[in-house]
Amino acid sequence: MNIFFSISGQYFKNIIGFKIVEHILSSLKPVPMRSILLAIILLGVRSHPNNAQNYFVSQQYEDFFTWFHERAQIEQLYTNKATLYIFTDGVNVRRQPNATAPILTQLPIGHAVTNVSYDKRPAPKAEINGYGDVWLHVRGTDAAGKPFDGYVWGAHIAKGWREADLHGTGQPSLIMLGVAAKRRQQPQDINAEIRMVQGGKLIGQTIVPGLCVFEDCGASPMLRILQSRNISGLTIVEAATMTIGCTAGIEKSYFYWTGKHLERVYHAEYTTNTEMFRKKFTVMPDKLQGGTAQLCEYGGGEKGKKPNWNCRKFPPAPIAGGKAPPTK
Repeated sequence: MNIFFSISGQYFKNIIGFKIVEHILSSLKPVPMRSILLAIILLGVRSHPNNAQNYFVSQQYEDFFTWFHERAQIEQLYTNKATLYIFTDGVNVRRQPNATAPILTQLPIGHAVTNVSYDKRPAPKAEINGYGDVWLHVRGTDAAGKPFDGYVWGAHIAKGWREADLHGTGQPSLIMLGVAAKRRQQPQDINAEIRMVQGGKLIGQTIVPGLCVFEDCGASPMLRILQSRNISGLTIVEAATMTIGCTAGIEKSYFYWTGKHLERVYHAEYTTNTEMFRKKFTVMPDKLQGGTAQLCEYGGGEKGKKPNWNCRKFPPAPIAGGKAPPTK
């Protein structure tokens, strides 16, 4: 990764002017050095028809970088005193940043911790289960109220999170995006995972195949909950990454919330227009709002920001005699 930064830096002055970078950086909130380097790299990579990063070379996509950065939560992993969430149940908090250090305490899934930034010091790294990630310095109190100050491996921390009342209980669930627990056997074995927690208990989870959210990818993950205003019952959970360390530039996966579980309905890499997965799915109307069941599928998006869904009502059931009732 350091070599990639170095080579891209050499090309930088010859490819674009500093005014473009200054424009992007001035439009962003205060960001860690990683985000600044991300902006430079994305703008500095040579444009090529088969290069996933050429989506960012054109100045017309500066607004997308800003838009994505404002919604991604990767910045909090590098910000002092930011609130982070434990992604795995029974996570060990260690005295030093290594897998053999003494265990201070264990934390349940969804537990909030406070980040302690490394400032200018590089964060120590480790590879566990085939995924390379950093050790995060965190503080807080455990489930028993005991204070701690120690280290948690980065893949045990959520990379993106949102709260939403998907179950209609009046109590929002914590929906988190992070590194999958499934061991990585081959370089191409890359999986993320969405986990849903309520009351400190895991109530749902699903694999996001191919989505790179661990540190070695240099990815900025984003999680969104999208609820349609026009189609009753259409709630979509979006898991996405903007990546510079892997081959993908912008990769997005959409899941339909059936009311009981997440159903993957679309997955694509946007900068190369590569569609990896698509399926039609049945949307059941919200019980309170009413409506008719519809058959839907992905219908494109506006520069990748907001997905459109092509939906049609199911044909009415035939009546006695074999004739369908007239449609309105």
